[in-house]
Amino acid sequence: MNSGTSSSPGQRMKNKAFVKLSFKRQLFWIFLSVTLALVVLGGVLTIQGFQARITRDHEIADEETARVISSEISEMLRLSERTLKNIIKDETVISAFEGAEDNQQSVYTALYEASADLRGFASVELYEGGDCRYSTVSGRALGHLPEHYSILREASRKKGEAVYAVNSAVTGQHGPEILIAVKFPETQSSGYAVIRISGADLEDRLKGFINARDGFILANSRFRTVCENRAASDGQDLTLIRDNLLNGRDYNEGATDNIYISEVGHELLCIYITPPAFEPSAVRTGYRILGAMVVLSVVICLAAASVISGIVAKPLNTLSSAMRHFRKGDFDTKIEIARDDEFGQLATGFNKMTSQLKATINERVETQKRLNRARIEMMQAQLNPHFLYNTLDTIKWVAKANQVPEVATLSTSLAGLLRTGISADQFIRLADELETVRNYCDIQRIRFDDSFDMEIHISKELENLYVPKLILQPMVENSIIHGFEGMSHGHISIDASREEEDLKITVSDNGRGISDDMIRALEKDDPEALKGHLGFTNVNTIIRIYFGKDYGVGAERPEGGGTVITVTLPVLYEAPKGET
Repeated sequence: MNSGTSSSPGQRMKNKAFVKLSFKRQLFWIFLSVTLALVVLGGVLTIQGFQARITRDHEIADEETARVISSEISEMLRLSERTLKNIIKDETVISAFEGAEDNQQSVYTALYEASADLRGFASVELYEGGDCRYSTVSGRALGHLPEHYSILREASRKKGEAVYAVNSAVTGQHGPEILIAVKFPETQSSGYAVIRISGADLEDRLKGFINARDGFILANSRFRTVCENRAASDGQDLTLIRDNLLNGRDYNEGATDNIYISEVGHELLCIYITPPAFEPSAVRTGYRILGAMVVLSVVICLAAASVISGIVAKPLNTLSSAMRHFRKGDFDTKIEIARDDEFGQLATGFNKMTSQLKATINERVETQKRLNRARIEMMQAQLNPHFLYNTLDTIKWVAKANQVPEVATLSTSLAGLLRTGISADQFIRLADELETVRNYCDIQRIRFDDSFDMEIHISKELENLYVPKLILQPMVENSIIHGFEGMSHGHISIDASREEEDLKITVSDNGRGISDDMIRALEKDDPEALKGHLGFTNVNTIIRIYFGKDYGVGAERPEGGGTVITVTLPVLYEAPKGET
């Protein structure tokens, strides 16, 4: 058992690998999955939806038919009761039961006039005691109903009120007769008016509403058949209804047909039975057709996968070959496919990619060259710093020996600048960069006779971050040389703040303000516009080469005057590898 369990995942992996190794098989499974999902789901939903819709429409039509049948029978019974009331009030008919001269012609005339509405479906008889004296059925022998017969006994008990009964003595394929009787209330003799509605007449009356497959049953309150048509003659539905009601179930539970029951007349039930809208065989046929469509879909998917894989294989092989050459370093590889479809677009995209990648590599080489040139220019601008550093150190000791402090300050500060310049480290702590700025300002204050001052407001935490060296001195130099020209009270403020993962260092002054052209040149990183401002150009170039175009130097001119230079750098807790 463990062996079978452990091999199952391995077998599934093999099956997946088998499919993945063939483009045709992948296409086949994709087409098959989509097609089967659409065919099966769509077919099942269509069959069930169509079945539900037809069934509902059929039910609505059946309910309407059941209502019409019930209404028709109720109308027949209403006309029958009205006819009986008219008969028992007719003076001619009453006089025939009170011993008056027997004028049969007058009685028959009155009887026919009173029963005119019933002539299509019922007959009327007048009984004295149990003997029939008059009948609207011509050529029929006058019969006999014993007075103890249930309907006459009930009619005698309810004088003037119509009573119903089933004449079980009359049988046939349409069932027994319906009898409706009423006793003459104002005669001294036992006179009765009786209406007979045969099953055949009733079925004939309803045949316009019922087709050959529909069943109709008229039953009494005890579910005894009064009338039924041939479709319901087996009695199974009535037995099922009776058993369900006796056992407290819904009357149509377990029925394969649709059954509708309504009350008509006095204690009569109209039962309308129709077969289901869909026979089980029809539903099975629908699903067999769906199965055939599934098999056909498999065949079509296999053929489509074969054709499409053949169409796709050639351009894919061409693309695969070009990519192999590209991986080997042939950046001049191109795909020549004369197509306007997706493969043509893919080939065009591949060609553009190789061209852009080649251009990117060339650009990176050129960028490195620019960085090297910028470093060389900055080093060349230091005029042989090793020699100058040694010379300035000698000047410092001579100045101290001869008590000339300004010369000592100049030589010390310049030596600090040169020491930073000749250092091999490209990244230094912000604290060391600020020390370089202080040395530079000490020299310039002596040069410009203390015409400016400088403040630094940077926390110890930020001073320990690493920055490219010599990025602030050009900013301060710009403020002193260009901003304070003709001023005697210049002020420089250096601040720094951290914004998420960015370090922003601002150099602010109260000078005459930077020009709009210079602001736009810094925003666009325009080398031509920045000519003559070597410091700005080099600093901006170095920062963007190291960190990208999201970082660099920006400038603005506040409304109150002066200039604010902002240097944006990423937060670095240590120098990048290879730059120390």
